Amino acid sequence: MKPGKLLTLALIVGSITGAHAAWEKVPMPRVEEPIIKMAFANPALGYALVYETYSSRNFFRYMNGAWALGGLPGMFLGCPSNISLLPSGYGWVTGIHGGANWQWYTARSWGGGVWEYVPNPYEQGPFSGTGGPSVAAVEDVWFPYSPINGFIHYKNGRWEELYNVFPSELGRALSVDFVNENDGWVSGENGFAHYENGIWRFVPGPGGCTGIQFTAANDGWASNYDAGTVYHFNGSSWNPSFTLPGHKVLWISFYDRNNGWAVYGKGGKPLKLFRYYLVTWYEVKPPDPDGVTNPCSVSDSEAWFISVENFQPVSWHWYTEPSVKPTSLGRIKASFK
Repeated sequence: MKPGKLLTLALIVGSITGAHAAWEKVPMPRVEEPIIKMAFANPALGYALVYETYSSRNFFRYMNGAWALGGLPGMFLGCPSNISLLPSGYGWVTGIHGGANWQWYTARSWGGGVWEYVPNPYEQGPFSGTGGPSVAAVEDVWFPYSPINGFIHYKNGRWEELYNVFPSELGRALSVDFVNENDGWVSGENGFAHYENGIWRFVPGPGGCTGIQFTAANDGWASNYDAGTVYHFNGSSWNPSFTLPGHKVLWISFYDRNNGWAVYGKGGKPLKLFRYYLVTWYEVKPPDPDGVTNPCSVSDSEAWFISVENFQPVSWHWYTEPSVKPTSLGRIKASFK
């Protein structure tokens, strides 16, 4: 089905539900580098990581309706690279820090926007630069590490290496997401690996997916950059959900099985934004003519995005009325047009 037809269906859906979608611009602290990652624990608490900024201006926090400097701890604060959060606000950040010798950096938040530095035994060892994290539960965190075909696992204060845990059919591991402490997924070159109650098994599916996100044990989403395809796991198998021919899928974000977003790109052309609602994909006109990046679906009626204005990052809050009210600055424009 072509995007134009999808948009027509979206107009019908909006008319039936009575929902009116709007955008508001929420300023961010000034910084000279782009945002590389944005994540929200819940609609009231979110974070943004800044690309290769070796200063206190590399981590933003959204609380009380506004963005501010987030305050990662550490004397030699370096580059945060990834973040994983639970709805409670508990979460972990990884990156690198150090002076003359770069070290693997880990920090933890128990909620409320406050972070603490967590020493790890791999700061100067062979695991420097480990990926992740994926928070499965409070004090249960998984850090993927391809050279050992497994993970560095942190649980209740104890660090351990888990070697060769993936099925041989998987190939190189690409992306990871845990539903809870007993249920996790890894995408690989040749399909997926599913962790359930301590055992990993191979699950056939599309290979090469670099984005993977599960909203429940029986609801998963993954994206293949080159194929331009978003895939859905329905509890038993992986199937294509949406493809935009000639485009690359750059980001996806889903709140549940009925609500999600995807950003597509093609060369130097403006990015395209699509929303998934119920069983329908439709194109949404972004507030910036060049498009938006880093989608974060935080509820069934709101999401956040990033754009750039005058070389500075700007956040955009998309929401539907009357379910959600603007944070402070009011509506900018409607999406259903």
